Amino acid sequence: MAIIVGIVFFLIGFPEFKKSPKLTKKAKKDITYIMSTLLTLVIFVVIVSWNIHTSGDLFLEGPLIPQMKLHWGQKVLILGLVEGLWAVISLKWLLPIFFDPLDLSKKQILVLVSGIALSMISGIYAMLEAS
Repeated sequence: MAIIVGIVFFLIGFPEFKKSPKLTKKAKKDITYIMSTLLTLVIFVVIVSWNIHTSGDLFLEGPLIPQMKLHWGQKVLILGLVEGLWAVISLKWLLPIFFDPLDLSKKQILVLVSGIALSMISGIYAMLEAS
């Protein structure tokens, strides 16, 4: 909801809209960039929240039978891999289309990689524990 409110307020403050009611070519291009960036971020947020929800179900549900642990562990591992793949695709290929190449600091890269690694390790641990 906050993203939609942000888009509305951004569009209200768009200088091209104040000059004429028609959309100029530059305004259309800017809107496309904004919507593409937001879509990329929304997809990443959905993957991460699904991963967190699945990890919570795996480790907070109480005693699970080994087949369930194996299933949930596989799901967490796959979501960790998808999260890492989407992060690489979006940071290296999608977002540089709209902006200049992104220069992430070592701390930002470390946080991103550690979250993905933690997810994958917890999935592998749950699968090994189920065996």
